[in-house]
Amino acid sequence: MVDEGDDTVPTPYGGDGSRRRCSTTARDIARLTVVLGPDVEEVARQQAVHDEEHDHDGWLSQSAHAAAQAPGAVGDATLNLYHSTIVGLNPVRPVIRFLGRAGRIEREAQQQREIAQRRRAYLRGLYDGFGCPPAQMRRAFEAYDLLED
Repeated sequence: MVDEGDDTVPTPYGGDGSRRRCSTTARDIARLTVVLGPDVEEVARQQAVHDEEHDHDGWLSQSAHAAAQAPGAVGDATLNLYHSTIVGLNPVRPVIRFLGRAGRIEREAQQQREIAQRRRAYLRGLYDGFGCPPAQMRRAFEAYDLLED
């Protein structure tokens, strides 16, 4: 769970908050990562490192790695097919979604998510611009149990 702290970095447009320092910026990035999940760029960076490490593996180990990931992919595909079939067979679903204002709620949630992603990108740029050490970010991520060891 993310702590409800008032001690956040202010927006680029001003506002109240804590001073713009490495520690508060790293903590705010970690808080947003708890809510939003890993950053797309970070996932791509980790995947590139992983691919580079396994680039020299032989075809046998590469196929074993692909086979190990196959059950999860098959399970996800089956679940998606089941969900699509059930949703497609429900003729009153659009009416219920309209009456329940689900479309509006989904749009608002998507807007809030985009705002949070932009804030995390702003904070990441601020953090990098300050020249903060990677250890500071690591400590903030450890505080929120975001590191995979």
